[in-house]
Amino acid sequence: MSELTPEQKKELDNLAEVIQTEADIVKQDYEENPSNESGSIVVIHQESPLLTDTKEKLADIVYNIEPKINNFGDDDWATPQEGDENE
Repeated sequence: MSELTPEQKKELDNLAEVIQTEADIVKQDYEENPSNESGSIVVIHQESPLLTDTKEKLADIVYNIEPKINNFGDDDWATPQEGDENE
């Protein structure tokens, strides 16, 4: 595979700038207008009464798990916390 021409490099740089701008816009929009539905997952066990009892409501037994956010704004669920045995 040959090297990119200066024109190709310039076009790639322009595309990268456009992609980064769009990513920044999406991030800012989400920060200003967070969605409760983003990343939501409902898991129902095969033995759940929800599957057999039509009067049972999901809202009666549901719980919410909130991810911890680290200093970089990322979920840090896999990051060892201070005092963990496996640090």
